[in-house]
Amino acid sequence: MKPPTRHAKRHVLVLLGFNEHDFLRGILAYAREASWTLDMNYNRIGVGPDPDARFDGILTVVGKQQEVNILRAYAGAPCVDLSGAWLFDLKDPAAKRVGRVIYDAEALGRMAAEHLLDRGFKNLAFLNTCNGWHERPSIRACAEAAAQANARFIEIHLYRELGIKPPYSITKRSPQMMRWLANALARLPKPCGVVVVDDWAPNLLRACDRAGLAVPEELAVVGLYNHRDACEYASIPISAVDADFERIAYQGSQLLDRLMRGARAPKKPLLVQPKGVVVRHSTDVLAVEHGEVAAALRFVWDHFREPIQAGDAVAATNMSYRGLSLAFQKHVGRTIGAEIGRKRVDEAQRLLRDTDLKASQIAKQSGFSGLEHLSRAFKRYVGQPPSVYRRAQRGRPQIAH
Repeated sequence: MKPPTRHAKRHVLVLLGFNEHDFLRGILAYAREASWTLDMNYNRIGVGPDPDARFDGILTVVGKQQEVNILRAYAGAPCVDLSGAWLFDLKDPAAKRVGRVIYDAEALGRMAAEHLLDRGFKNLAFLNTCNGWHERPSIRACAEAAAQANARFIEIHLYRELGIKPPYSITKRSPQMMRWLANALARLPKPCGVVVVDDWAPNLLRACDRAGLAVPEELAVVGLYNHRDACEYASIPISAVDADFERIAYQGSQLLDRLMRGARAPKKPLLVQPKGVVVRHSTDVLAVEHGEVAAALRFVWDHFREPIQAGDAVAATNMSYRGLSLAFQKHVGRTIGAEIGRKRVDEAQRLLRDTDLKASQIAKQSGFSGLEHLSRAFKRYVGQPPSVYRRAQRGRPQIAH
C-alpha cells in the first residue's frame, strides 16, 4: 500500500529507547514514501524534544522511565509503540491507548527451540534474565517444543536468584552474577542447547569460559532477536532468531499513518513473525550420540544441494541400509529421506526470502530436480506454494483496513 499524496507533511517524533539500526531503516523507508519529517534528536544525541514542539505522531520503543516522561508531555499525539515494555513491564496505564506492533515472542522461542532440536539436542535450557514481557512467552514456547520432541527442558532463573527486575539492571554485569551463572551452566546436562536474549549472549559466553565449557560442543547457544552488535562480534559468533525489526518498524509506521488520519488503535498488539534463524558458530554442531547416525546426518547437511538419496547417506557410514534407517529414525526423529527434503526446503525458504533468484534457479540451488518437485515439497513442509511464501516474506507488510 503506497501512502497517498498529502499537501502537508506530517511531523513525527522518533523516540527509541535503544538505537537499533533495523528499526531506523524501517522507519526511514516508510517516512520517505509518506513524505514525513522526522525528529530524531533523541536517538542521535540523547536530547529530548523542545517542550513547545508539536508532533502529528510518535514512534517509540520504551525501555526506561525517561521515554515515558517524554511521552506524557505529548499525550494527545497518536502514538505507536514498537515494544511491549511500556505496557507489560513498566505498567503505565497510558500505554493502553496507543497502537503496538511487536515481534511474536512465542514464535521466536519456538523457532529457537526447533533449531536446537533439529541439531539433535535432547537437553534444552532457557536463561531467564529478568522475567520480562519479552521472555515469558518465549520460555513457554521453548518448553512446549521440547515436550513435543520428548526433550528435557530446564529454565535457569537468573532474575530470581539475583533479584533482577525489568527493565534490565546493572546487576547483570556483577561478579556475583558471573559466579552464579558459571555454576548453573556447569550443572546442566551435556550436551545442551541454551536459548538466551542475545544482548545477554556475551555474558553467557564469559560464564562458559569461567566454567571451562566448550561452545558449541558442550553448550550450543542460540539468541533471540539477532542484534548484530551482540551476535556477530561476540567472542564466538552467536546464532540467533531474526525478529525482523525492520519489518516491525515499517508496519508500525504504517499503523501510525492510519492513526494520524483518524483510525483507532487496535486493542491487541499486531504481531510480526520472525524471519528465521541466522546460523553462526555457536550452534555449528550436531548433538547426536550415535556416531554412524551423526556421520549420515553430516553427509546430508553437506550434500543436500546435490542429487543425493538416502542410499548415498548410508554409503557414507559402515551400517546396512535397514540398520542405519532404524537408528536414524530413533536418534533424529525422522527418516533420512525426510531430512534431505527438510534441508532442501529450508534452503529454498532462505533463497526465496533473501534473494531475487527465479524459482527455477532456487529449485536447482536447493537440490530439487525441478520447479514441480520444489513446489510439491514446499507445500508439504511449509503449507503454501513458494510464490505465496515469497510475497509474504519479501513484500512490505500491510495492515488491513
